[in-house]
Amino acid sequence: MQLTEMLRIIWINILQNKFKVILSSLGIIVGAATIVLVIAIGKGGEAEITRQFGDLSAATIYINPDESQRVLFNTSMTKIERLNQELIKEIKEENPYLDDMMLLDSGLANVTINRESFLRNVTGVTAEYENIFNLSAAYGENITEGDVEDKSLVAVLGYDVAVNNYGMAENAIGEYITLNNKLLKVVGVLGRKGDNVGVILPDSSVFIPYSVGQEYLFNSQYSIPQAVALAKDVSQVDAAMKWIRSSLTYFLENGDAYTIDDVGSKMEVALRSAKIMSMVLVSVAAIVFIVSGIGIMNVLFVSVKERTKEIGILKALGCPERNILLQFLLESITISLFGSMAGMLLSIFILPLMKYTDIPVLPSLGGQLAALFFSLLTGTIFGYYPAYRASRQKPIDALNYE
Repeated sequence: MQLTEMLRIIWINILQNKFKVILSSLGIIVGAATIVLVIAIGKGGEAEITRQFGDLSAATIYINPDESQRVLFNTSMTKIERLNQELIKEIKEENPYLDDMMLLDSGLANVTINRESFLRNVTGVTAEYENIFNLSAAYGENITEGDVEDKSLVAVLGYDVAVNNYGMAENAIGEYITLNNKLLKVVGVLGRKGDNVGVILPDSSVFIPYSVGQEYLFNSQYSIPQAVALAKDVSQVDAAMKWIRSSLTYFLENGDAYTIDDVGSKMEVALRSAKIMSMVLVSVAAIVFIVSGIGIMNVLFVSVKERTKEIGILKALGCPERNILLQFLLESITISLFGSMAGMLLSIFILPLMKYTDIPVLPSLGGQLAALFFSLLTGTIFGYYPAYRASRQKPIDALNYE
């Protein structure tokens, strides 16, 4: 039997049983659409992580209190020395691999803007935050070293805070806001970032001099300052981190109470988590394919049973077993191909709707190819046994089948 003739017979059988084919391919349709969406979500998550860390240099280093030591911080503060401006200055000056270093502290404070009060995240920073976090002022000026030294009652607003309260960002310059009953003058508004930068949310935050935060806002008993450093070069990050660890051990009684991480490590961990989640979702899609494959196999068993006499006639005419096997196998693959095409088409309509959710997606050709591959693989694996059973039937038994 020629291939063209075989394909014609397959096409006729599919048209005669189109509703059965559609029902059996529903699982493939769902599985293919799921694979496309899962890979798009995985790619979108990775892109989102890259974007969130994109404004930070790969040479950025974080010095944070160890979470396992948090109870110790809260219950026995006299045993552990907090980071302070003098200590940070010493660490920076003695470290030959550091370009810059800063202190920051943050917390919720009662903020009054335009006579409206609400809780807002307030971040106390030293002047170096502009360089380290790449947060330049779009209007007005940024917090300066003099502001930190003089404990100037000034504030810099995130872009969304300024726009939401003053209509236009530039209108906030020169206005006064109240933080925990302290009157501060707005001297600058940051440019819009769109998302978090490292450990802060610039668009929705209020920035004040670090010394002002320590003096008036943050609880001195439980406040745990953090430090962020910038190595001179990416290649010097490891050396800078080792030097910082040595300095903390030397200057503090319990330097091990602080962890030291770089942006690359944080990004790697975040990307690994995103990939693990993608693998879990792909596993769910694989289960959908297995279920749909079982459905296709059942349909083919029924088809083989209904066409037993046809198989007998083909064998009586001298049709080889491999041709019969190939015919039913191609029928299974065709059903899978139809399901994968329908599933990919369905995903094209679903993906634009994802913008109304908080789930980042990034469509890719790889997702479409993966859906096609898994669909054809499902049709091949689950279609082989029914096709094999059909090819092994004896002509006499097949012709006499009622």
